Amino acid sequence: MYREFSVLSAPLPQRARSWQETVSEIILPFEATFRHADSFNAILRSWDLGTASLTWMRTDAVRYIRRAGHVQSDNEENILVSFSSHSEICFEQDGIRLQCPKKQFFIEKGRAPSDFLQTDSNEIWVLKFPFASVQRHIRSLDPFYGKLFDGDSGVGGLLFDMVQQVPNRFGPDGRSAEGLGNTFIELLVLAIESHSRAVNSTQSSVQRAHLARAERFVKQNIGNPNLSLEMIAGACNISVRYLHTLFQGSGTSIAHWIRDMRLEACRAQLVECNRRERISEIAYRWGFSDQAQFSRHFKSRYGMTPREMRAAAAQNALIKGPQGGS
Repeated sequence: MYREFSVLSAPLPQRARSWQETVSEIILPFEATFRHADSFNAILRSWDLGTASLTWMRTDAVRYIRRAGHVQSDNEENILVSFSSHSEICFEQDGIRLQCPKKQFFIEKGRAPSDFLQTDSNEIWVLKFPFASVQRHIRSLDPFYGKLFDGDSGVGGLLFDMVQQVPNRFGPDGRSAEGLGNTFIELLVLAIESHSRAVNSTQSSVQRAHLARAERFVKQNIGNPNLSLEMIAGACNISVRYLHTLFQGSGTSIAHWIRDMRLEACRAQLVECNRRERISEIAYRWGFSDQAQFSRHFKSRYGMTPREMRAAAAQNALIKGPQGGS
């Protein structure tokens, strides 16, 4: 689905309010303030990319404040990845203040208050991902919040290049862009992990190599219901105790990480309306041999049963209909 909005389409007294409502609906709820509300000019374009959405905004100076009340109204945990094209952004969250120059980007928690200040006219690109979709590819994002990443070279530059090509390649044809979400997630993970390897000296090269090998083995065997810590450790020629040590500091154990990866893989296929497989078939494909246990863990993580998730996705698709624009 594609959306476009310009404040020029609203009556002059309502332009600032219309902008705040539109941005809050498409990205996340915010309170917006403006240096010159009476002459504020802005335009927005947004694409649904399947597992993600991309929004481009060209605006005059503006400030977006996300308060605790805004956070509490969220139904789903999301992350935002914001790129600055032309001028500096000031961003603050969890007591960490960033000065983001042009052609750099940062990651924002959806479920935490924040302060986003743009002091000059600028073009901003915002990728929005469900947190669970990103967690399928990386154990924890905690080490990457409050940091700046290069969007002008390396994998981060490739990510930003692809982001900026979406309007040229797809325009208002949102349907043909739906498969890009996973590609953007994979590039984001590569970009932040490349950055981490370049600046992180807390782990030795041997530890990082063992950890990468363990993660790779898990991803290759995630559908095996017999996947165990002993199997992973054996494949990597390390002890189970050392395997636990490698995963320390990630905010979750390796067992929970594996289970969450499996649950998210199931969720992603359950919301694909063209799939006709039974829920049990999807669960088994991703390593769940006990259906009752699968349903219990699924509801605990997503707040609804697998059957309810599939029904909600079908109803949402019916409401949206086959739209290519708005």
